[in-house]
Amino acid sequence: MNASEAGGRLVLSDSPEDVTQEGILYRDSVKGEVRLFFHHFNAMRQKTRIVALLTNHGKSPAKVEVIRYGVSAPDTDLLRAGRSIQNDYLRESRPYKLELAPGKSTLLPGVKAGQTLPPQTLLTGMIDFHADQDLQLVVAAIPEQGDLARLQTDYPVLPPTAGKPHLRGSFPHSERLLLGRRSYNPGTDGPVAITIGDGDLDRFLTGVDATNGQTVRNQGNYGVVYRILLPTTGKGKIRCYLNPRGGVYAGWAAVKTKTMHTVVGTPGKSLYFGDGTLAEFELLTEFAAGESLWVTLSPPGSSNLPVRLVLVPAP
Repeated sequence: MNASEAGGRLVLSDSPEDVTQEGILYRDSVKGEVRLFFHHFNAMRQKTRIVALLTNHGKSPAKVEVIRYGVSAPDTDLLRAGRSIQNDYLRESRPYKLELAPGKSTLLPGVKAGQTLPPQTLLTGMIDFHADQDLQLVVAAIPEQGDLARLQTDYPVLPPTAGKPHLRGSFPHSERLLLGRRSYNPGTDGPVAITIGDGDLDRFLTGVDATNGQTVRNQGNYGVVYRILLPTTGKGKIRCYLNPRGGVYAGWAAVKTKTMHTVVGTPGKSLYFGDGTLAEFELLTEFAAGESLWVTLSPPGSSNLPVRLVLVPAP
């Protein structure tokens, strides 16, 4: 596969994943195309709110367009929450525009923003937006009745979780395009596999934690949208499967051929698969050789990477 980077900035807020006190989870200045991916668990005894706040510190009004998003409900099941936002994000765009006056702030994404998070529940989301000038983006945990106006002055920046992957930071690109170097022929190529999210064949993004200047790696490429194009040739039918290789996996994938366009659960009949085995496969589609296949997916929060797309000749 030929790989190339695309899309605007990716902002990742996933450390500390277990939030044990109120505070700022991540903060950076953003402009242009931005994707925010956040994933936080309320490990406190009291209710809290996980908020994503955009603030205009400039001198002129800012235009913001929210393009597409998926945000979970507070959930005690981390896999279910991570899976749910993939379904919402892939199925529909819900764009809206707003103007942010100087000195003013707004919560993202508008719908489901600032939900109360009971103890021992997770909130996760993926939000694509565009800003026409520099704005400050803050992800924070605040009290249930906390005052957003005091967020910048009353709350410290929380450190990432020690001893675990440093899953927060800002990365130059939010999408990875994978294009087959040649057309797949089921009659001559047989079974083939494409690896996603292993850090070797498919490298992890490198970025910077804007709160401390540290260079970071997005281990798992969470928040990255993969757009995979597989041209094919030959005769007969081809089947495409998703195969988890790193452990339990619970997500969705958008699949498109010449004759169909759908969103497929991975897996389709249960919440997750890949628990203690490398031999589970979910059929994404069967299509005719000679057609091209598009697959769009993103590593779900709480799921394990890598995964493989597997092409085989259909019997």
